[in-house]
Amino acid sequence: MKYDEYLNLDTLLSLQKPHTDETTELMFIVAHQSSELWFKVLIHELNSDIVNLKRIIRIFNHLNALWDIIATMSCEDYEKFRNTLGTASGKQSEQYMEMERLLKELRKSLVWKWQVCTEEEELLDVENAFKKWQFSHMKAVERIIGNRPGTGGTSGVDYLKRAVDKPLWN
Repeated sequence: MKYDEYLNLDTLLSLQKPHTDETTELMFIVAHQSSELWFKVLIHELNSDIVNLKRIIRIFNHLNALWDIIATMSCEDYEKFRNTLGTASGKQSEQYMEMERLLKELRKSLVWKWQVCTEEEELLDVENAFKKWQFSHMKAVERIIGNRPGTGGTSGVDYLKRAVDKPLWN
């Protein structure tokens, strides 16, 4: 088997379908599609019998780097294709919602299984990595759309700020 066959590269690379000729739209799509792929990995990790907290933290660190790339897009760049999104919004990501649900359950399931101090410290690191990702998301959106409403009918940055401020675990 060849590399491109193993990874289904023909299919994968055909999935980016910008609606405009703006170069930043392709970057926007690739960043969000790759985020969804990493959400898939996170869900897989969070559903496994042995949860690798260090891996989960590293994945969130990688996802933060994607926001650094998206943040290179100016407000003007985004406006050139924003209207093609319609009401599409990351808020609609079923994988994100599932990942967040699993993260909220993680602490209970790990404390129940092990009740080990080091696990608690790593859980705090997981929450920190997740909150950094949410914060990076909010700051990238703030840079790109300012105080305008989000595409999914949310208040935009204010909605994301509330998500950042909300504790993962109570």
